[in-house]
Amino acid sequence: MTPTVFRSMGCRVVVAGAPRATLTAIRRRFDEADRRFSRFRPDSELRWVNARSGRPTLVSAPFAATLAMALEMAAATDGLVEPTVGAAIEAAGYDRDFGALGDDLRPAVAAPAGRWREIALSGRTLTMPHGCILDLNGVVKAATVDEAVLLLPGPGFISAGGDVATRGGVDLALPAGGSVRLVEGGIATSGCTARRWRRGGVWQHHLIDPATGAPARSPWADVTACGATCLAADVAAKAAFLLGRAGPGWLDERGIPGRLVTASGRTRLTSRWDALVSEPACT
Repeated sequence: MTPTVFRSMGCRVVVAGAPRATLTAIRRRFDEADRRFSRFRPDSELRWVNARSGRPTLVSAPFAATLAMALEMAAATDGLVEPTVGAAIEAAGYDRDFGALGDDLRPAVAAPAGRWREIALSGRTLTMPHGCILDLNGVVKAATVDEAVLLLPGPGFISAGGDVATRGGVDLALPAGGSVRLVEGGIATSGCTARRWRRGGVWQHHLIDPATGAPARSPWADVTACGATCLAADVAAKAAFLLGRAGPGWLDERGIPGRLVTASGRTRLTSRWDALVSEPACT
């Protein structure tokens, strides 16, 4: 399979196993998601919805479905991975496309987050607190990868900024060295090394601790997790990163294969990862 590469959602998307018509459909799926959920496009539905915070708003069916999924993930992680971190991400300096970010002398500040329980979604009618800013990137990219891989007519894979789903298996390089073969399902890496910037002379990143409204302090530089879907893997990786030292135990309690890497390059494997990779496989 000769992969095809394009850019969408501010990241590099790699597609393997897609004939021309399928590739066109996959690119359309990514572009549609970007147009609807981008924080930076002035015409995105997300921007329009955020501007109407505090008022009942009729959203599109795809927007409602994605927000419902984000709220489910928030409940499943006890609020660790939740969609009301938009204001906090912007306050930390991530207020434009990542490629346009540079050193900003202004100090970073914290902003309210963790308000997902205050969101009311009834069908397509959304009501959220005044001033609440949604950021659905915690689920959109991985969910789009999952949708896109189902379009493949046979073996292949989709990769988008660290989120991967496969049909038929794929070999993947891992942070801090090594590799793994993903046999089926999804794998995702989340951390503070790839998407970071400086504000007020201090490095910032996009993984917000809902309790503080600021970028999380974690002993992990990168966390990789596997799941039945790319979305499940991505949410698990984010949750384990945000939990810090409690992350490996959280993954082990749920039987999730995980690999956690410190800033110095030391790795810690969950028992499930160790068992599966020793075969070697990661499912």
